[in-house]
Amino acid sequence: MVSYEISARIRKARLAFANLRHLWRRRDIRLSIKGRVYCTAVRSILLYGSETWPLRVEDTRNLLVFDHRCLRNIAGVCWDNGMGF
Repeated sequence: MVSYEISARIRKARLAFANLRHLWRRRDIRLSIKGRVYCTAVRSILLYGSETWPLRVEDTRNLLVFDHRCLRNIAGVCWDNGMGF
């Protein structure tokens, strides 16, 4: 089932992201470099084989939520920053 495969991909990508935690926390490395490492080491794991997945809206949302959380973490942006409601 595709949802199972997506969950497995998110778990593997989460592990890869956690293993690079030391890199994300470093302030002497430019954000652009961190972004390139993220795309190479994490996003490639997340999306491996995705060309063949028949995605539902929920599956797409789960992938995007994981991706955006990682990017916010790398950039050091809190969820509520700039949310002036």
